[in-house]
Amino acid sequence: MAHNVGLIRSKQKSFKYISVLLLGILTACIGYLFWIEPCQMNTVNSFSCKNRFVIPDYTKREYLREFGGNIAEAYKEVYVPAYVSYENQAVYNINGSNASAVDINLPTQDELHHPTSVSSEDSSFLNHSRCSSVPNTGPIRRTVQITNKTRSKNKYCTVFGDGLLRATVGKPANITVKAHISKRKELLKKFFFSVLAVGEKHIFYASASGVDVNSLEVNYTYIPEFPGKYDLFVEAISRKSQTQLPGSPFKLVVDGPSINEEERRKKADQLPSCQTLPQTDLSWLEGHWVTRDLAGGMRGTLRSGWVLQPNRCSIDIFTKDDLKLAASSPTLKTILVLGRSTERGVFLSLVDILLERQEKVNMARSMLWKCWGFMEVRLGNLRFIYQDFRIEVASMGKVKDKDHVNITCHNEKKVSSNNDFFGDAIGFFKETLFTDRFLPDVILLIVTNSMQIKLLAKTIPVSWKGIIYTMNGFKSQEGSFYTIDGRQADLRLAKEILTFDKRFRALDGFALATPWRHATESAPRIMSSFHWHRTCNERDGEIRVCGDATEMVAQILLGKALAPKGKNAWVSSFGKCDRNIEREISLCHDCPKRLLPWHIKRVPNLKCSTSTSLLPIGGNDIQAWDGSLCPSECMKTTPVGTEDVQSGSVDIRICTVLKNDEVNRNNSTKK
Repeated sequence: MAHNVGLIRSKQKSFKYISVLLLGILTACIGYLFWIEPCQMNTVNSFSCKNRFVIPDYTKREYLREFGGNIAEAYKEVYVPAYVSYENQAVYNINGSNASAVDINLPTQDELHHPTSVSSEDSSFLNHSRCSSVPNTGPIRRTVQITNKTRSKNKYCTVFGDGLLRATVGKPANITVKAHISKRKELLKKFFFSVLAVGEKHIFYASASGVDVNSLEVNYTYIPEFPGKYDLFVEAISRKSQTQLPGSPFKLVVDGPSINEEERRKKADQLPSCQTLPQTDLSWLEGHWVTRDLAGGMRGTLRSGWVLQPNRCSIDIFTKDDLKLAASSPTLKTILVLGRSTERGVFLSLVDILLERQEKVNMARSMLWKCWGFMEVRLGNLRFIYQDFRIEVASMGKVKDKDHVNITCHNEKKVSSNNDFFGDAIGFFKETLFTDRFLPDVILLIVTNSMQIKLLAKTIPVSWKGIIYTMNGFKSQEGSFYTIDGRQADLRLAKEILTFDKRFRALDGFALATPWRHATESAPRIMSSFHWHRTCNERDGEIRVCGDATEMVAQILLGKALAPKGKNAWVSSFGKCDRNIEREISLCHDCPKRLLPWHIKRVPNLKCSTSTSLLPIGGNDIQAWDGSLCPSECMKTTPVGTEDVQSGSVDIRICTVLKNDEVNRNNSTKK
């Protein structure tokens, strides 16, 4: 009996110890939860708090690169919510800015309804939480490099003015370029001038404000907005030469009160999303190119760290993760780019943002890098299309009467005519573009001729609810980047086109591209190439297409196609954040072997395939064009000139023939 009583007491004592131990563990856990809360909701101040945050490996690499290996310094004053690590993304940028969930447009803890802390292996809560969008981070491409190729000095022009070495924020500064009298003819017809100021965090240009043809003086005016030091490049430019004027690059100092960068970013964050504005004229893009040091943090910057910051709105930036979300959306979204190889960079930038690093290793060697026809890339329910569309070469004003038509020939191949080239452009709109197979949500169309756009607008179905962005000044009038007349011609054309159809919107290529005119494919030469994009391998292959101008246009198109009511509303509309889709790339194309001749197929003969990555181009992937040959009578005429196209040099002939000239048509077939 005594033995049993002792056993019972022993068990009671053990139970008491276990109860006390469990109570102690529970108390410690509750205390830990109360202790961790200030660390999550406020700036991290204690070393012990900082060490409990899990930072993704790739974020550590970016911090190491920016802060020279000092991880402790990198973490200092950076707000990192615990749940962000489960998306394997950095919450904010690497500026070391202090932020709250509201500041960076992330849902608060109360809105998320998920545990304060979960293991990195358990991310199931993401499927039940509101989505978040994490801005681009990484090193900022700081300067536009202008190399020795353009540093030869101009012997026939001088430059002077108060704006060369000193200027004041908010006040006009002036620069005058004076040409030698012997260069009168070249100045008026061949030469243009460029005035570009490149700073550490800001780039701006001066616009021509007046030309005195008697004294051969061109006046430039600019009003600086940010104080600091700039390299001011003043250059004389023609198709064959580019030289620095004596003294260039000038060391410009802009005086003024220092900028409160945090206040500047807050001001940008308070502006509305640009795609929610009417955008009925070119002025909505007036603003400045700045780095993320001066741009708002809410909507992000390009992958290079730069962004165009308009004065009246902020442009939503869509990251690779955002496009994963769009691809997994139940609704198909289509963006179409119509233009030349210059605008093909916009299409390439779209694809570059969409694809993962390993999917685009062969991008520069793939079919889409240089296609003079039709190209479609689709991932899930996100589709990007490019069509070579050089309608500006189709003459519309030289036809003598209704029974005759002009024909332009490159060697023996017919290039353009009112019946053939532009007729095929209209046919493409009717028979391909606005059919059930495509019906894009947003179209980018390069504009050089208002009559052509007016005729194309008539083919658009009344029921179509998409938007057409017309690009002016990207590459239209020769010298429009530098001269008064060229710039005004762009503005007049844009104003006229915007009256055709309420679904037309205007993009100012001048504001978008001019600050990056030394960063083109042929950089630092300006007039050699207007390809604003170039192949690159930056951030360990994460960026394969470098081109701030083309990527900025791509972001504007994404904003209108995906989130016309603003990116915040778009992200919040997703009930689940499951961004995992089958990463199978669908690729359709109809690309000719060469650019000669330029042409548009009414209905492309598409060859489609699927793959897990972009594949290098193969011999059977390109097709020869079976278009018309030039009429034999036209071939007997003397060429009016030659032109160097991307596939070689060609003789140019221009002939006027009857529309129903069966003889010439038969001769062309026999030839």
